[in-house]
Amino acid sequence: MSKPIVIEAAGKAVAVAAPAGDQVRFVAVKYDVWDLDGELYGSVAEAERAAERHLASRSTVDQPFGQVAFPTELAVAI
Repeated sequence: MSKPIVIEAAGKAVAVAAPAGDQVRFVAVKYDVWDLDGELYGSVAEAERAAERHLASRSTVDQPFGQVAFPTELAVAI
């Protein structure tokens, strides 16, 4: 791979796979996948799968990006 490739998850561009020797570096462009920023993967497909798994684990795949549900454990009764 000689140039960066866009990584899509849930139909949205979320990152770029940048060449890093014989691997690709995950460069997050959306906050929803920020935790993966800088990770190295063996292929673009592997990086895409990681993004999909990450989004699924956050339960945001069906929600518009940036509209993450508020965790109920952080709620305070007044």
